[in-house]
Amino acid sequence: MTSLITILNESKVLTDIDNFIISMCYEAYTEESFKHGLIQLIPQFKAVYQPTLQYSECIQIFYSLAKVVDEMLNGQDIVLIQDFDHSQLIRLADTLSALKLNASLQFIRFKAQEKRNQRSLQSYLQQLTQHYAKLLFVRVDLAIQMKDQHQVDIQQFNQYVQCFLSRVQNQDTCFKDLEGYTWAIEQGEEKGYHCHVLLIYNGHQRQNDFWIGLQVRDCWSALTDQKGYAFVSNAPEYKKKFEDQGTLGIGMIHRNQPEQVQNAIQAAMYLVNPEKDRQYLRVSVSGMRSFGRGLFANTKRRGLTESSIDQDVVS
Repeated sequence: MTSLITILNESKVLTDIDNFIISMCYEAYTEESFKHGLIQLIPQFKAVYQPTLQYSECIQIFYSLAKVVDEMLNGQDIVLIQDFDHSQLIRLADTLSALKLNASLQFIRFKAQEKRNQRSLQSYLQQLTQHYAKLLFVRVDLAIQMKDQHQVDIQQFNQYVQCFLSRVQNQDTCFKDLEGYTWAIEQGEEKGYHCHVLLIYNGHQRQNDFWIGLQVRDCWSALTDQKGYAFVSNAPEYKKKFEDQGTLGIGMIHRNQPEQVQNAIQAAMYLVNPEKDRQYLRVSVSGMRSFGRGLFANTKRRGLTESSIDQDVVS
């Protein structure tokens, strides 16, 4: 089991388990596929499971199934699941069925929370774009290199993000002249744990958005001991695709050009899109936030304090 711990990618294991439970709950499946999934995933789950973490409903359902399987096996090899008889499989299916509603309710709660986050973010961005004549929008997606993902669990990733956000709030180095920001942590099939970040600078003080994005990328790389990588949306060739479509919402945004403002707000909504394809977190640290934004303060001293009311605590 120790060797498994050193090589397994926590995010991938939990995503695979999430996909397995969703398939078993909501799609047609055979007894063989059910058995095969349990044989493959239970040892991996035991290798990454940490009782101090909080898991999504689908992962908790799998935990319940694993406990029933352990009771049935009574210390025997996991491969003997293949020999389970019909009554044993019925018991497992009943366990799955009894907990299925919990997963459905979680998906409903997740979409409702994302919609609340959208409204909060939209209001925040409207305040900023109405107050400043021009703002420089820089979008950077922070992730961990595939080859290093097995070394970075959710606790480590959250620490990296909190350190990054501390730099943002203190306006250190490449975060100088910030007027606002927002971020969202997600978990994807390929990217694993990642964080979408939107940084909003004073357009009178900062102009070169791609150069700033590269500096932010380097900051993330340094904070993660070179395990992190970042995609900078402000690259000229990437921006051109959206500019040609008339939907460019990053770079310099002028208050007196309503189309630019609307595009910027629409582009930012991607960070909290309830229809995004299964990018939710399957695991979290107690009290961990998956979304946040700055607090708009229309005073002579414009702070970037985290808002205490715009939080998404993952349950």
